[in-house]
Amino acid sequence: MTSITKSKNLSRRKRKAIIMELVMILVVCIILYPFLIMIFVSLKSTKEALLSPSTFPSEFHFENFPKAWEIMNYGRVFINTFLITAFSLLGIVILSGFAGYVIAWSKHKKFYNFLYVFFLCGIMIPFYTTLVPLVKLMSDLKLTNSILGMILFYSGRNIPMAVFLYVGFIRGVSGEILEAGKIDGAGVWKLYWRILFPVLRPITTTIVVLDALNIWNDFLFPRLMLTRTNLRTIALSQFYFTGEYGNKWELAFAAYLLTILPILLLYFMLQKNIIKGVAAGAVKG
Repeated sequence: MTSITKSKNLSRRKRKAIIMELVMILVVCIILYPFLIMIFVSLKSTKEALLSPSTFPSEFHFENFPKAWEIMNYGRVFINTFLITAFSLLGIVILSGFAGYVIAWSKHKKFYNFLYVFFLCGIMIPFYTTLVPLVKLMSDLKLTNSILGMILFYSGRNIPMAVFLYVGFIRGVSGEILEAGKIDGAGVWKLYWRILFPVLRPITTTIVVLDALNIWNDFLFPRLMLTRTNLRTIALSQFYFTGEYGNKWELAFAAYLLTILPILLLYFMLQKNIIKGVAAGAVKG
């Protein structure tokens, strides 16, 4: 009876596993279907894109991509977006890493616990409730139509979450590393850059990927702050692209593919540490 019961339980587990796999495959197909349609449309002629957008292209029109590149002024908007994203990430990683280091390992618990809660308030307060005064502040500081203004905004907006993740991760790191560094005569800067920061690679990778996705794809704030054509970001350029060339869906979808390609490459390059970093930063915090 025992062996029969075990075999029945094993067969039930196998059936459940098969059902779960089928469900997961179905979900993946549903998620990837719009992306597949985007690829199909980007390779079609104007007529075929309008008449049968969901079918496989009868003829490949790769010339859509150079045309979309030229219409978007892709080189210029890519540089704008890259500069904003790269320098924002640099500010987020450096400032939030320092803050997390001090908050997690400082002996002055009361003050730094208050500082930690202060950063957490930046996560809990909805962004849209601060949008109007933020736009007014940026205007008063003459930071509209400015790459620097965008960098400062994205750095400040994303630092609270980064601090939360860094603090949680650093608290899970053994304090013996810090003590060993102090015994060897390492100062505060050397302790952080030479000893602690290499240990923070998983959570740093997670922060970089998540914030890069957020900054790269943001549309609302560039729409409010950047009115000059030469300062447009990729997401903002897509908006005007669709408005000006709305009947050329094959070019619009080619532009969408050009937009997501860089950030997809970044994600696939750094994906190994994302789950590990999020789990460590959130659970330990």
